[in-house]
Amino acid sequence: MELAQKLVVLIALLCWMIYALFVWIRGIVHRRRLPEPSVAASQLEMYQGQAFREICRRAANPGRRVMMTDYFARRGWNRADAMRVLAEPLKHKLIDVEGWRFGSYSVTYKGWTEYEGNFIWTGGEGVHISTGPGGFVVANVNSHHSVVHGGYGNRTNAPDIPHQQLIDALRRDADTATSDEAVRAREYADDLAAAVDAQDPDRTARILGRINALLSTATAAFTLARGLLPPGP
Repeated sequence: MELAQKLVVLIALLCWMIYALFVWIRGIVHRRRLPEPSVAASQLEMYQGQAFREICRRAANPGRRVMMTDYFARRGWNRADAMRVLAEPLKHKLIDVEGWRFGSYSVTYKGWTEYEGNFIWTGGEGVHISTGPGGFVVANVNSHHSVVHGGYGNRTNAPDIPHQQLIDALRRDADTATSDEAVRAREYADDLAAAVDAQDPDRTARILGRINALLSTATAAFTLARGLLPPGP
């Protein structure tokens, strides 16, 4: 029995050493011949939050591997930029590097808790989304006729907004949005439609939080989606 235990410990130690060697070699390969970074230090904090949220949005769950090279390319980031932007989330173990190829990441359970705690909050019989000032309140998510009760930018007494109306508005706004925002808007519209079809209030709540965050930072292209919400005070 004692011999078997020692063998298990030895195998575990060997596996750990092999993995540590793999991580070390991968780091050398990823850092080899790095170009000069182009992201300014003053932009790092903003970009870190945006990239972290995008990884969470794509992953949808902790532990799921997502490839971010297309996102880096759309932002105009080279490998050095991407590594610089994601250095803090990696340092604080909010995300992990996955696999051998550059640009593959997953969200840790710690990172997912951070994402939910700071960008998504759910509770009660309905679902309340808070991604900053104002926010969505979602209720009665149980049919195609479900509605969003909510505001944007500290607006109150908002009217009911049918989900399908918001989905259609996002898809039409995407036609005139920047390429990055258009991709996100179409994905959110498709995700919201699927969540409503599945009668999944938690998933619907998460997607509405992402839509709210998009509208809070997007260009003037999203006039239809914003037009569904009441004017500010």
